[in-house]
Amino acid sequence: MIRITSFRQFLGYLVAVAMVVTGVLVLTGNLLRVFIQTEQLRLVFGSVLILYGVFRFFSAYYSEKRAQDTRSILEDDSWKGSGPTT
Repeated sequence: MIRITSFRQFLGYLVAVAMVVTGVLVLTGNLLRVFIQTEQLRLVFGSVLILYGVFRFFSAYYSEKRAQDTRSILEDDSWKGSGPTT
């Protein structure tokens, strides 16, 4: 489940959704119709925007997972008292 815990993560998800929506609009021909002259260029631009949006989504999702794992490792106190005492 996606749980937003920081503004940085929210911004990452927002950019990801915006990129995917923009890519779909470019692919359908509703956006940048004047600037993109050929069908192939429109397909390339739209596909790249969608793939970048998916990449941003997974990047935002897994960066939070890595941060939680790092926090759990740093907060682990199970090692205390296990070594030789002086």
